[in-house]
Amino acid sequence: MTSSKKFCPSAEGDADGLRIDGLRLAAVLGVFPEERAAPREVVVHLRLGVDVAAASRSDDLRDTVDWAVLCARLRERAAARPYKLAEALAGALADAALEDPRVEWVRLRLEKPGALPGVDSFSVCLFRERPRP
Repeated sequence: MTSSKKFCPSAEGDADGLRIDGLRLAAVLGVFPEERAAPREVVVHLRLGVDVAAASRSDDLRDTVDWAVLCARLRERAAARPYKLAEALAGALADAALEDPRVEWVRLRLEKPGALPGVDSFSVCLFRERPRP
């Protein structure tokens, strides 16, 4: 997957897309032993570049990304192995979203609540797009 500084429209913009806000996942995440002792909650926000024209005409789930399937895939990926860095987990989740061929790009923000004393949440943001042939 490639990184890009390309403009990524939000769901409020003029491009088709889907968004998921506040997806809570359990993941072993951290460098220190106490962080790696048990899964912790992370919060994920996604923007997906998906052409929704067919689904808007057909009203058929088969013409779009199934949110339940996508969320299940993200939960599985988060729980699949321990991650030391939030950046690595975010990358794995973005790759999982791109497994659906209808997803052209993903902008993802992963929050790690309580990561540092006196800080509500740490987050990492990334953008990935499907490689062009």
